[in-house]
Amino acid sequence: MSRPAARSIVLIEDRETTRAMVEETFRRNGWDVRSGGTCAEGKAFLDERLPDLLLTDLQLPDGSGLDLLQRGVGRDPRLPVIVMSAFGTIEIAVEAMKHGAYDFVPKPFDTKRLAGLAARAVERRALAADSGEAATNGPADGGIVGVSAAIRETVSQARKVAPSDATVIILGESGTGKELVARAIHEWSGRAGGPLLAVNCAAIPGELMEADFFGSEKGSYTGSTARKLGKVELAQGGTLFLDEIAELPAELQAKLLRVLQERTFTRVGGTKEQQADIRVIAATNRDLEDLVKRGRFREDLYYRLAVFPVVVPALRERPEDVEPIARELCRRVAAREGRPAPELSAEAVAALRARAWPGNVRELQNAIERALILADAGEVRAEHVADPSAPASSAAVASGATLKDVARQAQRQAEEEAIRAALDRSGGNKSEAARALGISYKTLWSKLKEYEMG
Repeated sequence: MSRPAARSIVLIEDRETTRAMVEETFRRNGWDVRSGGTCAEGKAFLDERLPDLLLTDLQLPDGSGLDLLQRGVGRDPRLPVIVMSAFGTIEIAVEAMKHGAYDFVPKPFDTKRLAGLAARAVERRALAADSGEAATNGPADGGIVGVSAAIRETVSQARKVAPSDATVIILGESGTGKELVARAIHEWSGRAGGPLLAVNCAAIPGELMEADFFGSEKGSYTGSTARKLGKVELAQGGTLFLDEIAELPAELQAKLLRVLQERTFTRVGGTKEQQADIRVIAATNRDLEDLVKRGRFREDLYYRLAVFPVVVPALRERPEDVEPIARELCRRVAAREGRPAPELSAEAVAALRARAWPGNVRELQNAIERALILADAGEVRAEHVADPSAPASSAAVASGATLKDVARQAQRQAEEEAIRAALDRSGGNKSEAARALGISYKTLWSKLKEYEMG
């Protein structure tokens, strides 16, 4: 059996130590590497044979990495190009992305992370090559799958706002696919050639959040030995997606407002104002208007963010979308595992449509992944997609379920309903919900994870 061909890369870096280090990392990961230190060598490599990926420094002894970018993308617009850049040339790096670069990596960098980025770039190119199949069998609207009037309206609104630079707020329950809509808006916009940086506002430690957002100067805090670029600066020329915007602390809300109003920011420890050439897309599953009334969210920031709201409907509001989403998920999960996508039986489709999906598309994805394990290589049947958290039925009792089994299922259902009600009453605030339920925050998180409630 023949081995698959190695992925190929052209690496152009004039510093021999850096080039040797990067080359060794890629070779260890199975890449076929052609490397050099000049623009002329890079052009010769590209003219001889196009690689799967081009990795180049910007400043070369005899020219610019931009020349190699244009040479490669000119021969194949789908060629992934990653640009390496020193901090002082970040503006040029962003400009390179506008002209077709896949991404840029500021120096110094972690070679393992660089190799991972390269692998994802090549994988994305492979998916693009299969776009003809995707147009008929998969998502045709920026990855958003569905046939319902509700989701068509979401796609329509996203397409309308995409060409502008207006700030967008995406509203919807947890697991509905708000980030997918944000990515579609970015891809349909004039900033598609620039980066899209996604930030989960609830996942960044408070003491690091300002530096993570706006960057920091050398010596601005203990242990700060070099300038650090923040998310706003890294997103220059592209889009900054702020997920769970309602969790942004008050002091960061004020600074984000300044970015939106004045298009400027200042690094932590710095005095010079930097330009913020970004588009902001935010998302939340909470009622921001209610948070404004309760003094939890700045009113002026809310109105800046809510220039153009896009609502992503819950899955229970569009049951006709369950089948096409499930089939697409079957295809994706099977492709990821390197096997053919199994068929969904009519009974399985009926069972999927009958469920309420409180966790929305994320819960459906979990169900499909579980079903493909249970179905092995065969057809997905109704029993493979049965809700494992559903209360024990009379049929289950008749088949020999114990009272302990029935009690356990009933307890799980009751806990899920109580947690969901508490989260609804608190507007999604998990700390408030935990207090109302009489449990610790840690216990609530554990239950949410156990019950896959997102």
